[in-house]
Amino acid sequence: MIIKNLTTLGLYGGASLNSIEMAMLTSDGLDVQKFIKSATISYPENLALSIRELLSKRGWTFDLLEKSAEVQSVREQVSLFYAECIKEFCDDIEPDCIGIDGLTIFNDPQNRCSYQLEDGHKTASQLRKTIITHFHKADLLSGGQASPLTAAYLNFIGQTVPKPILFIDVEAVCSLTYIGETGEIRAFDCAPGTAMIEDWTFKHANMRTDYNGKLAATGNVDTQVLNSLLSHKVLKKSPPKSLDMLQFCDKREHLEGLSLEDGAASATYFIAEAIYQSALDFLPAIPRQVFICGEGVKNPTLLRAIKQSFAPRKVANLTEINPHLTAIGAQATAFNTVRRIYGLPLTFPNTTGTCEPITGGEIHEYKHNA
Repeated sequence: MIIKNLTTLGLYGGASLNSIEMAMLTSDGLDVQKFIKSATISYPENLALSIRELLSKRGWTFDLLEKSAEVQSVREQVSLFYAECIKEFCDDIEPDCIGIDGLTIFNDPQNRCSYQLEDGHKTASQLRKTIITHFHKADLLSGGQASPLTAAYLNFIGQTVPKPILFIDVEAVCSLTYIGETGEIRAFDCAPGTAMIEDWTFKHANMRTDYNGKLAATGNVDTQVLNSLLSHKVLKKSPPKSLDMLQFCDKREHLEGLSLEDGAASATYFIAEAIYQSALDFLPAIPRQVFICGEGVKNPTLLRAIKQSFAPRKVANLTEINPHLTAIGAQATAFNTVRRIYGLPLTFPNTTGTCEPITGGEIHEYKHNA
């Protein structure tokens, strides 16, 4: 196969409960030749509410999700929304390929199954284009955790930076990617992310999130609640590991009874401290080179909390390496799409626990009816 540069669109649904990321770039799966554009697009209010209602219900299993008419309805709405966003985002640019990493609402690596709110066939039909989705499934079937899927892309970014280096990706859940002096990569999900703050503010103030971190900035951290949250068994589990938004439901209830501001502050500083403790517990060392990216960088209070946790090390925004490094989840999806086309690995034993380096992604072909 001749490897050439492809103009690729990536859509990432896991940035938060409120929005998706989109990015277009030109890549051969090893390098990025051009960053074309990126954007964050909010879910329509009714669709965001439907997603929250699904996540508020307990006891989901893969079979129940598959059989639920409510889930299938939301999945179809999300797929149609993705298709419309892609049409508008492309404008007059015709991408060579399109990749979608949808919103994961259930992940069970032990039973090798997970569930994303995305129907590849539906989206391909709406776009009248072939698309690639569900990049995590091959990893699951190979014994991996299915997440994080950003390691290959962050490894590319890290090639120009002195090592060791640590990337903190703060999305709906948070992940760490460590690249050592000899180029070895370690990555794992490490903490809840923006979804936890969004869940709190929506439930108690009908706000989509803590805008600019103002609530947390005016609140006080409840030390007892913070310590309880930090005792969650998932945080103590050794990598490889992946997290989903439902795993902290039991501990999240400890926030109840706090004021709106104190709950936001406690959730925010819990995220920051959980990230730091995970780095301390499971990395060979915390390097001086630490960069943060993802939806969480838009929350100044969360950003400040993370910087305080890692002090005296400097935590810099990833855009200091390159100003185009925004919408990392979507850029990683675009990068992974090209790697899938060329059969290059997306996940590795030290990033997801898969048995070997493996590529992934389901191809949904659009076929014109004769």
